[in-house]
Amino acid sequence: MCGIAGVVNAAGVGRNDVWKMINSIRYRGIDEQGVEDLGGAVLGHARLAVVDPENGMQPMSSTDGKVWVVFNGEIFNFIELREQLKARGYRFKSRCDTEVLVHLWCEKGEQMLDDLVGMFAFFIWDQRTHTGLLARDRQGIKPCFYAPYQGGLAFASEMKAILALPRFERKVNESALGHVFTFNYCPPPETCFEGIRHLPPGSFMRYRAGEFSEPVRYWRWPLDGERVEASQADLENALDEAVRLQMRFDVDGGLFLSGGVDSSVIAQRLLPQWNRPRLDAIGLRIGESGFSEYAYAERVAADLHINLSALDVRPADIVDIANAVVRHAEQPHGDFSFFLFYLLSRRAHQMGKIVVFTGDGPDEVMLGFRHNEQFFSEMTRANFPMRSYFDLISYSTGKDHQRIMSPSFLPHTEGALDRFMEIIEPFGDLEPMEQVAAYELTSLMPGNNGVKGDRMGACWSIEARAPFLDHRVSELFARLPITAKFHQGVGKHFLKQAALRYYDRDFVFRPKTMPTLPIGAWIKGPLYPWARDILALPDGGRFERTELQRMLDEHRSGLHNHTKPLRTLLMTKLWLQEFFPENA
Repeated sequence: MCGIAGVVNAAGVGRNDVWKMINSIRYRGIDEQGVEDLGGAVLGHARLAVVDPENGMQPMSSTDGKVWVVFNGEIFNFIELREQLKARGYRFKSRCDTEVLVHLWCEKGEQMLDDLVGMFAFFIWDQRTHTGLLARDRQGIKPCFYAPYQGGLAFASEMKAILALPRFERKVNESALGHVFTFNYCPPPETCFEGIRHLPPGSFMRYRAGEFSEPVRYWRWPLDGERVEASQADLENALDEAVRLQMRFDVDGGLFLSGGVDSSVIAQRLLPQWNRPRLDAIGLRIGESGFSEYAYAERVAADLHINLSALDVRPADIVDIANAVVRHAEQPHGDFSFFLFYLLSRRAHQMGKIVVFTGDGPDEVMLGFRHNEQFFSEMTRANFPMRSYFDLISYSTGKDHQRIMSPSFLPHTEGALDRFMEIIEPFGDLEPMEQVAAYELTSLMPGNNGVKGDRMGACWSIEARAPFLDHRVSELFARLPITAKFHQGVGKHFLKQAALRYYDRDFVFRPKTMPTLPIGAWIKGPLYPWARDILALPDGGRFERTELQRMLDEHRSGLHNHTKPLRTLLMTKLWLQEFFPENA
């Protein structure tokens, strides 16, 4: 896990400009930082040394110095690729995965992406031809942003690096911010900063003849086509191979063990391949009923002899870390599980961990979220209108917007339904349940759910590894028949059936507990003064402050449950203060 930044074909940009970018995200790579001016490209890197700590300095060149790369992430199959390249005559000066990329580019060009198993964002610069490639992994596990700059293009692992450029104009993307109040996040590829966009997952941009192409897809989720049944053995073999490759690191590691089915299955498959003295795990413990599965995590840890430590979460933690969470999330997300990932990563850092395994991945591809289980169970027919699902996931209504938005900002909250239909339009031939999965995989995951682990881990120099997100495991899940994904009101049915080998039925099929905080209850009580003060902050005239206070008081009194809109409002207010203090 590192940080990359660079500017290509831009007038008047030098090393000092890219150093400003790297210094703004130095926490992503505390071990080494470097910048190279290569003429047409100025590249920067902040390195967290996970593999071959002594020899992985970046920007890195090929042996002949003609091809350069800056790379964030891990190529898990780098040993196999390196041996293939050695057999073809390529010479290596390190044993790290980064060097594989420059030689693979020389061998295969853009086709190299098909060979990579991993999580990555990288830019390759070929001095011989003054061409380049900006690429991102299939599922968007690692972030990559880009923006026009000084006649060229700037790119980085985080938006704050682009914002650090001295002549980059910082402006709110008002329509994107407006959509946050429906989706609870900003649907990619747009961001809440004018001019900055996500490079979509599974995409690359080629640089030739002084210009970047539009993003080109090299991989798509296999949601259409023939459905393929899979056995428990198929899943275990795929997971074991993913774990085998992801165990390649030269630092201390551990596990986030929630007690849910996903991380509990990962614990079962990880432990036999764990080659350290012991497996340390961290589990969240929240006092309020329905928000913690720590008792189940204790059970798993006891059965597997895992050293589990509890992380207790209290209301005061929210006040202490709110500004840091907003700063590192970079966009307003009303999802308070960002706070949990921050706290988990901080604890892992305090324990000396750098690599931490997680159970992330199955929920989006197999309709495992609690709201899906409730929604689909209530439908009387499979062919429900997608508008019904849109209404389910909307965090605030048009009536709410009319009430709390100023006349100048209100128009920017419109068009969310059109945006949703645009996201699912390529999947219109699929049955509605599969369209829901498509939305969650192509928008919700890269726009919100997948952001948490990277961004909240990065600020503590923690690299999360998720075997379920090995693309071969994800593709196995995606190709399953819909009845294997969702059966008799149960999401992730295939995975839960497989989990019965390790755990009893009551453990596996208990009601799902979402990894979030009881923020709705807390802002009625101990966090009420905090919420009141945040809602009173200046916001550039976007909201009706009197109505915000009235909404909070209605929530506190129990007259209405306004948890969802209040969550989004709180984080938006803090975001405006963090990134636009002069305008807020």
